[in-house]
Amino acid sequence: MRGWSVTTLPPRWVTPGQPPFVARREEVAELETAWSDVKLGAGRAVFISGAPGIGKSRLVSTACTALHDDGAVVLTGACVQDLGTPFEPFDIPIRDLLALVDVTDGGRDLAQSAHLLEQAFASPVMTEGMEIGQARLFQAVIELLLAATEVRPIILVAEDLHWAAPSALRLLARIVADTVDARLLVIGTFRSTLPDHSDPLADVLANLGRLEGVRRRELAPFTVEEIAQFVTVAGDVSPDVASGSAVVLRALTGGNAFLVRETWRHVIASAESSRLDDTLILELPSTTPDLMRSRISVLTTEQRDVLELAAVMGQEFQLSELIAVSCSSVEVTLSAIDSAVGSGLLEAPQPSREALRFPHAIARQALIEHASRADLMAMNALVAHTLESSFPAAPRLVQRLAHHYTEARALGYGDRAAAYLTRTAEAADDRLAHEDAARSFEHAADLVPDPQARDLLRLRAVHSWILVSDFAQARAGAMRVIDDGDPRSCIRAAIEFEEACWRPGLHGDQAVGLLSSALSRIPAEPDDALYVQGLAALGRATAFTGELDEATRLGDQAIAFARGLGDRQALAEALRLGVSHTLGPRGITARLERSSELSRIAGGPHNEAFGGAAYVSSATCYVAGDRAGLDQAERDLTETARHWGWYWTYFAQCVRFGRSLAAGQLDETESIIGAIQRAEREFRSDTTAGAGALQSFMLRRERGTLASVRSFITGDESPVSRWAPGLLSIYTELDLVEPARRTLSWMLEHDHPAAHQSSDWPACLAFMTEAAVWLRDPGLAAVIHPWLLEYQGLNLMAGYFVAVFGSADCYLGEIESLCQFGAPLDRFTSALEMNERMDAPLHVAYTLAATAACLRSEDPGSERATALADRARSIAEPARMSRVLRLLDKSAPVASAPRRDGLTPREVEVLRLVAEGMSNKAIAAQLVISENTAANHVRSILSKTGSTNRTAAARYAREHALI
Repeated sequence: MRGWSVTTLPPRWVTPGQPPFVARREEVAELETAWSDVKLGAGRAVFISGAPGIGKSRLVSTACTALHDDGAVVLTGACVQDLGTPFEPFDIPIRDLLALVDVTDGGRDLAQSAHLLEQAFASPVMTEGMEIGQARLFQAVIELLLAATEVRPIILVAEDLHWAAPSALRLLARIVADTVDARLLVIGTFRSTLPDHSDPLADVLANLGRLEGVRRRELAPFTVEEIAQFVTVAGDVSPDVASGSAVVLRALTGGNAFLVRETWRHVIASAESSRLDDTLILELPSTTPDLMRSRISVLTTEQRDVLELAAVMGQEFQLSELIAVSCSSVEVTLSAIDSAVGSGLLEAPQPSREALRFPHAIARQALIEHASRADLMAMNALVAHTLESSFPAAPRLVQRLAHHYTEARALGYGDRAAAYLTRTAEAADDRLAHEDAARSFEHAADLVPDPQARDLLRLRAVHSWILVSDFAQARAGAMRVIDDGDPRSCIRAAIEFEEACWRPGLHGDQAVGLLSSALSRIPAEPDDALYVQGLAALGRATAFTGELDEATRLGDQAIAFARGLGDRQALAEALRLGVSHTLGPRGITARLERSSELSRIAGGPHNEAFGGAAYVSSATCYVAGDRAGLDQAERDLTETARHWGWYWTYFAQCVRFGRSLAAGQLDETESIIGAIQRAEREFRSDTTAGAGALQSFMLRRERGTLASVRSFITGDESPVSRWAPGLLSIYTELDLVEPARRTLSWMLEHDHPAAHQSSDWPACLAFMTEAAVWLRDPGLAAVIHPWLLEYQGLNLMAGYFVAVFGSADCYLGEIESLCQFGAPLDRFTSALEMNERMDAPLHVAYTLAATAACLRSEDPGSERATALADRARSIAEPARMSRVLRLLDKSAPVASAPRRDGLTPREVEVLRLVAEGMSNKAIAAQLVISENTAANHVRSILSKTGSTNRTAAARYAREHALI
């Protein structure tokens, strides 16, 4: 990318005759310091807040004008109070940057990004579909900014952020977060006072505030001394005279910079001569509202009507439009403009443009408040009619018509308002501002009387919320349709509700209920595409309740019906919904065949269904041990993520995590976990817990850093209030024998078949096996063995690459070695082949260590065992696989010698509690077992110790030093 000339500044910044700029030394210095940092390559963002008229814009314009003289490229944009364009205030700066730079020498990726930005920001009409996600568009913005700042340092000014729409706020967050190492200074201004305070903006700034280069500055009102400085310069009077006026000005204006300036303008206008003295303070208005009213009161009725129309048209308006809208003659309209400019109600017109501006929202608001509510509605209707009939090429025409007709809806313009709001929403969706689109669709729905039209608009809003991954909003919108919609609308809403549950991983119960109820209201006709889609969605929702048999039946039926329809889109949707029922060992072959078919139908990453196929295929290929298939699926998923972003980026990063961990690349794995957490924040997973906690645990245990949590572990933690498999693994890693035995026993006692269908079941199997083998407890291990057999010949993976454990055959071999049945060495051979095929050195090392342990259990001096252990060490040491090395160095715990009385460790534990006087119920609660199990333990203890009752058993415990 080659250099370009310095940009021009906004005309209003360089207009001659502006009032003097005083005070704000610290604020200017902060901006100058930020600019100095930026020139050295450190991105900075400064957000300036305060009340209306406090001087935010003047501070920014003054500082940026000086920095522009220092070589800064200054790009400016602002938000409007009324309905704005997508991504405002960044739309104009991006268009300006595209016009300034030449990207032809920036490589293919930059040229592609520039093309996307041309479509979204520069093209007046969307001439071709943008088959990408909002996240890809944001990435294009970042790529353009990064490339541009390589050539010149840039200042990006975004004013009036309190009016920014959600899509713009999300883009703001991306720009600031992703340019921390770029020569970019972002300056934002916003109002921090009611009614303009923006909670969404406050949330964004709170998150950005964690970044080192982000600063906030609240502007305080002018002090008396600062006002005196202004009066001294503006009025060319002595400091003594200025001091007296400043006291009164401070009392009248509260130190508000705009009001100080305009009140002083009133003083000058009231002066009978050019000589100013302290008697002029007597000419000040009694209050600032009086100041505005006094300026409006000198206007004629016709002039006031003209200016009220101008205020209704916006902060900035076109003179030609005002002349057309005004019922007054051209002469009267122009005289009203002249009078307003003379009194300071309007800025002086610029020769270079037709647009006129109010100097501040305060001046515009004063005119609007002067009109009655009825008059305002009539004026909005008049403005809308005129723009609609006479100005087809007016800027922001659709958005402005939507705003004005909405303001006039009480006069019977609700239908027109809804129509233009719908067009506004469609334009926002076309340009990937899906949050803005959803809000406009919902607003339009509230204005239409026809129930079916209202449901359709609400469903379009739901779809827009899903496109931007705001699943909570999507579910809420779907419920509004389900509550009072017609039968077919209810099915569509229930389908969208299920989609907004599946993507963030919510349980399927509620979706099953809603879909079942909706489907029961229409005929079950296989040739009805909507019924077929609803059936497929019901199948996937059912799978997320754990009922895989029923889910499979429903999914197979939906796919068969879709094939009968002969509709490729219907078939693709049925396949997309049907292939993701489970990532476990069931139906692997059929799942791979269907995901391949879905991929072919989708045709490429421009279609999100292609990503759905890659999602299922990647997980299935890992479980099946298909290395080539996993490689291809990961490439497909990465391409989908480049097109769509959000959760596709998350899925792609999860695959990278699993493969990096299995490869033993622990430093890279840590970096990937950070990327996953950032991706999770980008899409809104609302009520679901992220995968980061378990992923971080998997990394920490391989690094051997779990000892840092030892001080927080008592060994008495309840598996009821915690995730029992994780608790068991921590006990195992920390060598807490009895807590581990107790927790493993509890898990086995409380096993339920439904748990075997959950996404974390493979982690349960792995952690239970590890604990049983470490405890050298054949009885416990034997219970786990048949559950593991379902995974023989396959890999174990919990969630979607949340935790990968390599070949299940290694775990089966460890159990069979401990229990002395089966063919453990054959299992280890199979596991080694699988782990080597999958390029998983971490799991290869574990398999070698486990094989060595098996051989040593038969022959402690086995040379082959030593060779295998040495090979495992040669893999683990360079990669710093601390857990593998620890297992190689440390012998498994030796089982305690059997007691003469035959008491098991658990029975000794129960006997101690009996001696403390606990009842069976209390013992059950303490050990987290059933009361019936506690009673069985007590009966066994009485029998083995020859005790006739609990008192005798307690005496036995004391005599044998068990308490």
